[in-house]
Amino acid sequence: MISTKSQLVFSASAVRRLLGVASGLKVRIQEWFKVVWVCVEGKRPTLISKRAFLTHFVEWRKAQSRSMQVTENIARSDLFTVRNETKSSVYKVQCYTGGLMCDCEDFKNQSHFLGKACCKHGYAVLTKLGFSSLADYIRASTIQAA
Repeated sequence: MISTKSQLVFSASAVRRLLGVASGLKVRIQEWFKVVWVCVEGKRPTLISKRAFLTHFVEWRKAQSRSMQVTENIARSDLFTVRNETKSSVYKVQCYTGGLMCDCEDFKNQSHFLGKACCKHGYAVLTKLGFSSLADYIRASTIQAA
């Protein structure tokens, strides 16, 4: 269970993906002002910008969303079912003016710790709707509602 905003974004898993490090190696992380100090077992410590982590945070979810199947609800055009065949999981994503809502844990954690959220299921829906980012969707839905 994720317990802080920092653990959500600045995780050992993200470090491993960013640096191409094997999963068996121990990773230590310290968050500083604009960078994160990272020490991987057997390697010299390095600094990674917080921006790099945030970009990775979004891009990783987008990449994971590409293999998911999205089905629009026939009765409600704002409601979608997103199926992840790899994990045999199904989540509901609802679109509304100014955002999306998903019933997965990642979305709940992002909402709680970051104040806004878009999980891999949300990105799968955005792609189906023709948007490349949550910001583009929010802009378009806000203009459309006005």
